[in-house]
Amino acid sequence: MTDTLAYRGWLYSVLIAIDQLGNALAGGYADSTISARVGYNVRHAAPERQNYWRLLEGIINYTFLPLDGPDHCYQAYLAGNQTYYRDGSDLMRVILSSLIIFNAIPIAIVTRVVAWHRNRHQN
Repeated sequence: MTDTLAYRGWLYSVLIAIDQLGNALAGGYADSTISARVGYNVRHAAPERQNYWRLLEGIINYTFLPLDGPDHCYQAYLAGNQTYYRDGSDLMRVILSSLIIFNAIPIAIVTRVVAWHRNRHQN
């Protein structure tokens, strides 16, 4: 494995760990990512919270669209542990929403730059 590939693997692991930390801080399980939690709850939360989870899913899916395609949250849920995901209290959902909204813009910029860079080098 080259140093570049090792670095990418390390960076990916760190980013997943940060994502899991954010999920835990927002009342979710530390072994799950925010995307997997949202992907699960869009399909399994109480009907009165469906629109909340769909809004978060739309933001996250848009953020990762250039890299992962149209259904990032559902794919993250399928790739995760698929056991139990917490909905969380009202306060925890406010924290979760804040984490997603405040981080979505810079992450969306990065995903688009990375996708542009990939496309440029493939052509």
